[in-house]
Amino acid sequence: MKEQNLMSLEEFITALQALPYPAALILEKNKEEVFFLGRNRAFSSYLEIPENKDTLPERKNCLDVLNIQLEEKSRHPLIHHGGHTFPLRTRTAEGKFMSVTARIIPIREEEGEVLSLFLLEDKREQDRLLQKLNKIHLQYDAFFEQSPDIHYLIDTRGYFREMNLRGVEYFKRSKEEIIGLHYLEVIHELDHGLVNEYFRKVLEKQVAQVELRSVSKTGDVGYLDITAIPVIIEGEVMEVFGIAKDISKRKDMEIELLESEERYRSLFEDNIDAVVTYDLEGNFLHLNKATEDLMGYCAEELIGKPFLPFIVPEYQQFTLKEFSKVLNGHSIRYETAMYNRKQEVVHLHITVMPLIIGGEMKGIHCIGKDITNRKNMERSLKKVAYQDHLTHLPNQRAMMEDFERLLEDEARIGVLVLDLDRFKSINDNWGHEVGDELLKAVSQRLLYHVHERRAKLYRYGGDEYIFLYGFTERNEVESFAENLQALFKDPFIIHYAEVSVSSSIGISTYPEDGEDLETLLKKSDNAMYYSKKTGRNHATFYGTKGMEREDEALRMELLLKEAMKKEEFSLVYQPQVELSSGRITGVEALLRWHSQELGTVPPNQFIKVAEDSGLIIELGNWVTKKALSDLAKWNQLGYQLEMSVNISTHQFYHPEFLLCLARMIQDEKVPPSQLVLEITESIASHAEVVLKELQKIKEMGLKVAIDDFGTGYSSLKYLKDFPIDYLKIDKSFVDGIEEDDKSRDIVSTIITLAHNLGLLTVAEGAETREQVDFLKMEGCDSVQGYYYGKPMTEAMLLEFLNRVQGS
Repeated sequence: MKEQNLMSLEEFITALQALPYPAALILEKNKEEVFFLGRNRAFSSYLEIPENKDTLPERKNCLDVLNIQLEEKSRHPLIHHGGHTFPLRTRTAEGKFMSVTARIIPIREEEGEVLSLFLLEDKREQDRLLQKLNKIHLQYDAFFEQSPDIHYLIDTRGYFREMNLRGVEYFKRSKEEIIGLHYLEVIHELDHGLVNEYFRKVLEKQVAQVELRSVSKTGDVGYLDITAIPVIIEGEVMEVFGIAKDISKRKDMEIELLESEERYRSLFEDNIDAVVTYDLEGNFLHLNKATEDLMGYCAEELIGKPFLPFIVPEYQQFTLKEFSKVLNGHSIRYETAMYNRKQEVVHLHITVMPLIIGGEMKGIHCIGKDITNRKNMERSLKKVAYQDHLTHLPNQRAMMEDFERLLEDEARIGVLVLDLDRFKSINDNWGHEVGDELLKAVSQRLLYHVHERRAKLYRYGGDEYIFLYGFTERNEVESFAENLQALFKDPFIIHYAEVSVSSSIGISTYPEDGEDLETLLKKSDNAMYYSKKTGRNHATFYGTKGMEREDEALRMELLLKEAMKKEEFSLVYQPQVELSSGRITGVEALLRWHSQELGTVPPNQFIKVAEDSGLIIELGNWVTKKALSDLAKWNQLGYQLEMSVNISTHQFYHPEFLLCLARMIQDEKVPPSQLVLEITESIASHAEVVLKELQKIKEMGLKVAIDDFGTGYSSLKYLKDFPIDYLKIDKSFVDGIEEDDKSRDIVSTIITLAHNLGLLTVAEGAETREQVDFLKMEGCDSVQGYYYGKPMTEAMLLEFLNRVQGS
């Protein structure tokens, strides 16, 4: 080059150092070689070329400087690139390959040499940004696809362009089905208007957030919390990016909570009962309208105040005790009473329960039901149940309960039975109205006497009164009874007339005469009847000398009760023989009592006691049950017999007699026609009632016999009207057949009468051949008596039947 150009070159090289980007001067010779004339520091730094203090032209081959290895020198990478940008692969001084972008700008050309500016574009930042961008894309793809929430892209017309895996799963559609689907296809129709409104806001470059219902392909309805973000490029919304959270469970919980709150509100605010929340000290916190109405106070007057002062004083200790139990975490119920604003007593049934929040008791919830009307009704019913309607004295039921309470307080109790003497004659002569007024007057006089004493007075029924008297010494009871007798010295004024009456008293004592009220009453009753029998108008202690007969009857009654438990009763059977054929056609069941204490007791001694005490019902049912059970066994053995069972008047009139009888027949599976019920003539005293019952008995297929005919209430009318099958001729008539013409005439007449009425006859007590022959001659159908067989046990009867059959 020429000298004048060298200065300008140096100046140019100096200016090169000021450039911020990599730059160098190169010289191309003859299109074959290229030399470096100079480079700036950015160039050296970029290619990691060690710095050289001398920045003048070095005349170094570019290939050596750039470490470019060429296989063919003719293909020099820096030749023929004037004005163009081209890639260049070089190697740093450390031996690291680099890809760079180079550009050669010719400055001047002279004599086959071209001076050019060699520029390098630093792509490291671009590569770093590109890598970062790729990483962001990968992260975004992972975030989009693997997010637990639904991610999607929608175009500006509302059609899905993309949907992640969670959305595919949620909507139960494949990705191919969702892409191109309009968003309204997955939104519940009731929310279409809402979602369209929010979509318009997004298109107006607003971020929208909305909760709405969605619909899957299978029709399942869910809830989504959607955030929609407009994607804006160069000021225009190009698409919509959406994030949707599945809030179905939360919504279900919210709905459940809302329903729970509504139920609670209904239970609390709308409850017809008083509902109150207290703090742990028992102060009012919340209360409903029903509480205000019940108490007569508004909520502001009650909140913060304790409930206890409103409770009736006699209930306060009990109420506080019960209320405190809930502090242990237990729900309880109890009854109490409070005063309302008018100071009226209101009875309440209370339910209290702990109010637990977050595992900690925060208060006490209380529901109070007004039971005032029920309590008033109970008092009225109790008054009816425990009070005699005529005299208004406590009755038998009250007496039994009081006796149990007295046992806790008194060591000895006197039970006195007072009966008015000749009260029946007053009723008959003066009328029942006067009799009732007399009972009222007597009650008032007796009640005044026992007032403030250790005695309690009860009306027992009719003209009988009972006193329960706690005492220490026997003479206290004697004195009390004498004072009662003295009350009857003065007459009673009834309808302006004087009515005089005396009383007889019987006394038993606890525990000497018994430990239960029933026993004591019976003994007092026996003692009272002994007072009447021995002159009336005095008192008698149970056990007084001369009461042996009364005492024996009571003793037998108590033993009868024990006999049922100890199974001391048994049945024997007496055969009934048909006279025309000599066959045994039936048996009569007869009751026997073998007492462990009394030995064998004849029926005429204990049947009356059983009837008077009411035990005859249970005893009669046992007889019928046992007889039917034995009959069922005999039927299986081939013996077809009728079973006659005696029915007492008390049994016959018992309301459950026929029902119980039908059940026993069904249980034992015995044909009803084999059972004969023997009733006495005394039943016929209530002809209309008896007729209805007998008709029911006949409808059941049973047979009926009149027992001991001719000894009781004999009437030809009932023989005509009653559906009877047999007349049983009493033994007293049969006994006189051999010696007494009148007895023979009576027996003949009964047989003739029965046959004329279409009835069969059975003679009882036939003991001799002469009696049997007469009865057969007169046409009697059947007989029973010692002549054919005494009453015998079941085993003996079966042996007897076998022997008779064999003969």
